[in-house]
Amino acid sequence: MRCYASYHDEMPATREALIEKLAVSLHLSVPEKRLLGSDSVLVEEVAAVLKRLLEQNGVLPPIASLWKPGENVFEGFFLVKRPDGKIQMAWQRSNPISPTELAVQGSSEYDDLDEAI
Repeated sequence: MRCYASYHDEMPATREALIEKLAVSLHLSVPEKRLLGSDSVLVEEVAAVLKRLLEQNGVLPPIASLWKPGENVFEGFFLVKRPDGKIQMAWQRSNPISPTELAVQGSSEYDDLDEAI
């Protein structure tokens, strides 16, 4: 029988750091994958890291931002913590031949991070 940590149990620092790197960069090196292990990464582990990062930075991944004219478009999905406590999941894509031109943008709103995850 396998025992999993409950949602509020603390993860080992190395495992948490690896999950954080994976959540932010979407990549782990082969040695990092070995350190993480062959077991599945639990949704609860990822959720705990996402919550901490969003509280720290207000946006996840930290390099993401809503497009402003003249800037390169951050492409993909990202989470934004709004001042009213709601979470916005935004997405955007640039024009294929002009990275500073917005092609499409959208968002969904959630009451809290648990709902967004």
